[in-house]
Amino acid sequence: MKENKSYDVGWLNSLPVNGKAREMLVQTGEKPDPVSMYAIQLAKWGIEGGRIEAESPVLETVEAMITWRPVRLANFFMISSDGDYNPAGWEDTQTPLELATVILDEIEEKMMLHFPLYGSL
Repeated sequence: MKENKSYDVGWLNSLPVNGKAREMLVQTGEKPDPVSMYAIQLAKWGIEGGRIEAESPVLETVEAMITWRPVRLANFFMISSDGDYNPAGWEDTQTPLELATVILDEIEEKMMLHFPLYGSL
């Protein structure tokens, strides 16, 4: 994927999944930060509060993702230029914890694709 000005944080955060993640962050009392992807912020909220258990490589990846460039996030999640980003089950989530879990599952799934040795650790 080429560096493209359409791949900015504002564009990523305008995608429906991130809009819902933003709403969920507000529900938790967190202040969504528009400089990073809302879905990542929600996943981090779930891990940091001990609400969701995750293996240390996932924790490290989520922590790092907060600072990733938008094009790198789009590549990682395989978000097409038309904004196709639909983690399985995200629309049916009702609580911040449910959505954070779906996002973390998506991150782990993508880690297995991008980092083939991850599953053997």
